[in-house]
Amino acid sequence: MNALDRALLVAARELAAERRRPDGFVAALTFTALLVLMESLAFGPGQARQPAVASALYWIAILFAATLVATRSFDRELEDDAIDAVLVLDGGREALYAGKVIAIAIVLAIVALAAAVLSLVLLDLGVALAGHLVLVGVLGILALPPVIVLVTLLALRVRARVALVPILSFPILMPQLVACTQGAAAALTGDASAALGWAGILAAFALVYGVLGLTIVPAAIE
Repeated sequence: MNALDRALLVAARELAAERRRPDGFVAALTFTALLVLMESLAFGPGQARQPAVASALYWIAILFAATLVATRSFDRELEDDAIDAVLVLDGGREALYAGKVIAIAIVLAIVALAAAVLSLVLLDLGVALAGHLVLVGVLGILALPPVIVLVTLLALRVRARVALVPILSFPILMPQLVACTQGAAAALTGDASAALGWAGILAAFALVYGVLGLTIVPAAIE
């Protein structure tokens, strides 16, 4: 079994666990919907409909949702020490990291799609470049899990992990958050070149942090 097969096996196992006990998915979906709604009401309909503000509100909600999904994913692993069975396998550390990133990205994509529909309907947003908006959304979702999973693994045995993961990961994810917000705002307003530029930056972030995670995770959780 090669590295890709091991990673896909971990991802399939994670998605099966999420299907049986979808508490992480439900919590992220509920939290994201409430956060988008509350932020929209707090800013007011006029202010919240501005592309930059609407994009920022949306991606902040998605960032918190990604943290919730990742936290619950590793909580399940620690509840019955199932993670140790994966770590002892040959290449298990890399497979665990890559598989978690893939599974969390899939779950996050579903949450992000539901939140996007809610935002578009709730704020009555006009989308000038739908294809560019989808591209930015997909790359934004791919750019978040590598960092969050990496930080969660590094803090796996820390008792205050729930508080520590956001404290450590959010500053690292600030450039990604800016790129997601600016790219989505550009797609909403019809600025194709800016949207593609920010999408390229997000793709670079996803690649760099993905490779970095695969490189340092084996030693970090030795």
